[in-house]
Amino acid sequence: MVKSFESEWRARFERYGRTHREEHAISGWSPEGLRRRVQLFDRVIESLDLPRRADALEMGCGAGTYVRRLAGLGHAAVGVDYALASLARAVAADPGRKGRYLAAEAYQLPFGAESFDLVTCIGVLQALSQPALVLAEMARVLRPGGFVVVEALNPYELAAMARRAGEIVAGRPPRLRFCSPYQVREWLKEPAIRVRQKRGVYLPPPRLPGLGWCVGSWLVSGVLDRLRPASLLLAHAVWLVGRKAS
Repeated sequence: MVKSFESEWRARFERYGRTHREEHAISGWSPEGLRRRVQLFDRVIESLDLPRRADALEMGCGAGTYVRRLAGLGHAAVGVDYALASLARAVAADPGRKGRYLAAEAYQLPFGAESFDLVTCIGVLQALSQPALVLAEMARVLRPGGFVVVEALNPYELAAMARRAGEIVAGRPPRLRFCSPYQVREWLKEPAIRVRQKRGVYLPPPRLPGLGWCVGSWLVSGVLDRLRPASLLLAHAVWLVGRKAS
């Protein structure tokens, strides 16, 4: 029997949690990919008008990287993931239990409506077959006036388009789901979440890591974010930051 797209990803994340110890590898990122995301996460969270002790949820928390960062800021942070092996890594990396970690499905979160001031979803949509349903579930548990941070792999990136062309020529199904930031924005509109920020994750080409200092600088990334055509062609992923109507 051919495995479904989602079941393949579930098995993959369980394997990552069992076989890897490095945080980036548990989530399936490169070291540089995780480092850039953590830097962007810190800047985005700093820009939000959150309560002093916000109730925060990270969906697909993997090794718990962002749960620990939110808890370190004084927020009540909860991480959920369906991969038990990854959750075990998250618990082990948080010996002081600053955060809470639960096994749960993104399509059916074990929380009541309007439970959180912040919901983050980083590195999750790419492994889902029905991302719109997960975004609706995020909105359900989000309080009026609360914030979402959603990452979508960018289908318009030059490298992504070249990769997909290679898959088509070889007759292989796509390994990752790429979501247009415009489509994600429309999905978020349905549960009354208005996008307020759009940030790109810019990574150097794998064969030219020396360019990392350039694309990784906040000056360059800030300029690219404002140049829409350049951003769409060069951003590895796009983060959409939205707020639920009060």
